[in-house]
Amino acid sequence: MTTAHTPSRACYLRGCRAEACIEADRRYTKRLRVEHDRGHYRTTVATQARHHIERLMAAGWTQRQIAAASRVEAASVHQIYTTQKRTAKWRAAAILAIPVGPPPTDPRRVDATGSRRRLQALRVIGHRRRDLAAALRMTEDRVKHITGGATARVHADEATAIARLYRRLSTIPGPCKQTAGIARNKGWHGPLAWDDIDDPDCQPEEAAPFEAFPKFERDPDRKAEIAHLDSLGESVASIAKQLGNSEKYIRDQLTAIRRERVKAADLREAA
Repeated sequence: MTTAHTPSRACYLRGCRAEACIEADRRYTKRLRVEHDRGHYRTTVATQARHHIERLMAAGWTQRQIAAASRVEAASVHQIYTTQKRTAKWRAAAILAIPVGPPPTDPRRVDATGSRRRLQALRVIGHRRRDLAAALRMTEDRVKHITGGATARVHADEATAIARLYRRLSTIPGPCKQTAGIARNKGWHGPLAWDDIDDPDCQPEEAAPFEAFPKFERDPDRKAEIAHLDSLGESVASIAKQLGNSEKYIRDQLTAIRRERVKAADLREAA
């Protein structure tokens, strides 16, 4: 039993050997041969189209954007750009019809300036790339590319996620002094340096350094919070998770708190 379909050469090229499809291919081939005998060709030299693709790419277009604007298959655009010597006239005409200028704005992508600065600022205060990547559900390479400025635009969803994470972590020191040192050596700026972190024209201020790893006497509120959670019987891991610090940081702080308690008790006995 065969399924009824519209006979065509395309169907023949896909492997159909129904008599009607064989006849459609035969008619096409005959018509093409007649056109060639008369000097009429459906293809043209691809050089002009290739040069136009090069000019568009120099203006910032990607091959995928060229394909979308011309409605030429992305694979055909790539072949014309690389190796193909001849191409269909309609493809060449469609590519040549694209005016040279800035590529169209993709509404799904936004300027990466704010995202880049936010990630850099979080690195300056000691947050590690792998932790940021895990929180953002991105690969470490993707976070690296955005942070280092290798990409000029990011997906809107990425920008939203980075901004949300920044709001949560920008006032909380990260666990890694080495990360903070490397970031500062690269000339990156912390959260306090920006009046408008999303404005490409905004210049960072020479603000007082963010104390990424405060001593207890410089952070009495955090000290009191750690002491309170410890008095409730919370574990070191639980306190670290709740406050966004490393377990080593919490252990060091608890050691100092207990040392102060012993010292205070000794003073009371001496009195």
